[in-house]
Amino acid sequence: MTRVGVVVQRCHASAVGGSEALAWQYARMLAQRHEVEVLTSTATEHVRWDDALPAGVEVREGIAIRRFPVVIGRTPYWDALYHRLPAAGAVGATAWTEALQDEFIRFQGPWCPALVDWLRAQAGAYDAVVFCTYLYATTYFGLRAVPAAKAILVPTLHDEPAAHLPVFRRLYAGGADCIWLTDAERRIAERIWGRGDGEVLGMAVEQTAPAEPEVRERPYFLYCGRIEAGKGCDDLLQAFERMPGRERASLVFTGADHLGLPDAPGIEYLGFVDEDRKRALMAGAAAFVMPSRYESFSIVTLEAMAQRTPVLVNGACEVLRDHVRASGGGMCYDAPQEMPAMMASLLGASRAERARMGAAGRAYVIDRYREEIVRERLLRRIDAVAARARNGS
Repeated sequence: MTRVGVVVQRCHASAVGGSEALAWQYARMLAQRHEVEVLTSTATEHVRWDDALPAGVEVREGIAIRRFPVVIGRTPYWDALYHRLPAAGAVGATAWTEALQDEFIRFQGPWCPALVDWLRAQAGAYDAVVFCTYLYATTYFGLRAVPAAKAILVPTLHDEPAAHLPVFRRLYAGGADCIWLTDAERRIAERIWGRGDGEVLGMAVEQTAPAEPEVRERPYFLYCGRIEAGKGCDDLLQAFERMPGRERASLVFTGADHLGLPDAPGIEYLGFVDEDRKRALMAGAAAFVMPSRYESFSIVTLEAMAQRTPVLVNGACEVLRDHVRASGGGMCYDAPQEMPAMMASLLGASRAERARMGAAGRAYVIDRYREEIVRERLLRRIDAVAARARNGS
């Protein structure tokens, strides 16, 4: 039986994040045919990467999760480096030595040297090793511990300052096989890293069953995910404040609040909700809003589209813009100043227009991202890499 390792920075039911969800989904899909082991850190949160779980092996849904202790998590030292990054990134970070770039990645966390040592020592025991997300030390240092013929990189890339570090381009421009989630992500990689090969495979949208819409007193806009400025949530709050007819609607948030949502009229924070409630909220919303400019796929946006809900997305994000333009399932804005008028337009859309956008969005998701479609593509890719590694080619 083919043995596959899946490397990701966190793996736990409480760890909410796109690349973490992707890694676990791929692990479950691969486990239907192969022996799979997830290799990860003992952290559950991404702010400081504190050790929260015991090192060692846990079995979840029949899949072994091997956790390694975090030696370095985020500290004020990394914060200082990060605040220097945008200026450096603007010129390709050429002023940063390779050692300083390595330092940035290591101190960004989670730095788990025992994980890298494990990969180096046990690489021969795996037929293929999948690395989820380019950004963290688990991938950057771990990838170099595995023969290139066995390595598969799933970058979950978006155009952010860190992506322009020259060491990322040097490491990721070739060698390992590559899986992209969208054509837009691959275009970004070609622009930043000079790499456009690999397969656009995607991620399965598993929560597509139509839900009974939640009925609320007022129409509402919905955001689900990490609530922070980096996701554009501050822009969303300001847009809602300026939206014409704001008193007629609510803005509902679910997820972890790292921003500090205001206690203000029309703003509702529900915290974490289960999948059934999330789908019901999506189905009942006037629109689902994704204001982030840094998305490599945005599973929640596609889940909302699957519920026949119009979406409003940040057009500065190529991935989100492609989803909307290819589907016709919503609207995208080019600047935050455009958000209030577009939110008002969606709030006042006719039943026929909402139905048109909703049907188009659902068809797009079902046609491209059904679970069986993505699973078969993934299994074929893994089989091809494992066969290549065995043949030494």
